[in-house]
Order: sequence, then structure tokens, then C-alpha cells
Amino acid sequence: MTQSTPPRDRDPGHDRVRGRLMQQSLAALLDRVRGARDVLPHLAALEQALGERGTAAIAGIAPQHLTRICTQLSSLPLPEGDQPLQDLQERLLNALEASRRPRGEPAFDPERTVVIREISHSEFMAAAAEEGGAQG
Repeated sequence: MTQSTPPRDRDPGHDRVRGRLMQQSLAALLDRVRGARDVLPHLAALEQALGERGTAAIAGIAPQHLTRICTQLSSLPLPEGDQPLQDLQERLLNALEASRRPRGEPAFDPERTVVIREISHSEFMAAAAEEGGAQG
């Protein structure tokens, strides 16, 4: 009988290590900007939470705080080659997007997509007349 290993993203130890890497990169970023922790308290709180809970800390952030954290993080000069910070930013943006969607609703629903196209004046008048006739 073989025992399967959990996916890396679901492994709590991996999530803690990943969270600590994010914390270290965020701490270095906040250290570079004088007074950043005082001016950006949401990021300072995230820095601490990542160290304590790993990436699970992101899932526990309330939507209104996610918005503030994303805004504060985007206001800082993010180093291009810092993978943990890029991973953190991506996870925060994904969490923010998920929080704005009603539960169970997919990110994109082709049945609910509105298509806008230009039409001529005569096509518009014909559609308006048809709509008016259908209502009356």
C-alpha cells in the first residue's frame, strides 16, 4: 500500500516556509522605506501574520483589508527579481478577486457576458421600434 504525498500547495509545512520567505522579502522591502511600518500598518500586520501563520494568513484577511493591503503594497517600489514578493502580490490579488465574487460564481461566465457593438442609426431605430411594439 503506497501513501500519496499531499500537493505542495496544501502541505502546511510548505505553506509556512513559503510564508516566511514572503515575510522576509516584505520585511526587507519595508526596511528600505523609512517609516514604512508606521505609514503602512496593514502591510506591517501582514508581515507579522506571514511569520506566524505562513500563507494561510492571506486567506484570513477581510476583503476591506485586502483592498488596503494591495494598495499599500503597490505603492512601494517592488524589486523585479524578488520571487516571494511577486508570489505574495499574486496571492493577494487572487484573494481580492475571489472576495469580490459571489460565493460559487466562476471568475468568467460566458452566458452573462455583455457584447457591445456599434450599429447604424437605422438599425437602432428599428430595434427601438421593435422593443416599443413588444411592450405595448
